[in-house]
Amino acid sequence: MEKIIKQLAELSAFIPRFEEENLAVSNVNIGWQIDHSLRVTNQVISALVRSNPEEYKPRFNWRKYYIFFTKRIPRGKVRAPKGILPTEEITESSLRLSIELAYENLRLLETLSPNHFFTHPFFGQVNVRETKVFIQIHTEHHLKIIRDI
Repeated sequence: MEKIIKQLAELSAFIPRFEEENLAVSNVNIGWQIDHSLRVTNQVISALVRSNPEEYKPRFNWRKYYIFFTKRIPRGKVRAPKGILPTEEITESSLRLSIELAYENLRLLETLSPNHFFTHPFFGQVNVRETKVFIQIHTEHHLKIIRDI
């Protein structure tokens, strides 16, 4: 969890540069990368909270295993689902609000039972322990893009 907190601090440090872009690296700007990363974190934790831990059924998933083992998401191979794409104008204040919500949600994550879960479109059910790993890998993926921009 400490790593995710550090990642949020780094995302926060990039907020003043949210309008910067480098089309050689990404078709979207730094603000989009930050917004998307925070949307994933916040929506995943919200889904965990709403889940019924008694319905959690762990299953082996080779995609999840590969990503969790390598701790990296291949760049440009997967498109984000519509539900986690930015839908309104991205501003410095909207990014700051999303960061604050992410910190609150991470505190909430610590209160959940281990079998709370969310269903990922490629990985299937992901429990609380795996969610922490997923958020860390996903956030790092977008931080790498931001650093390259």
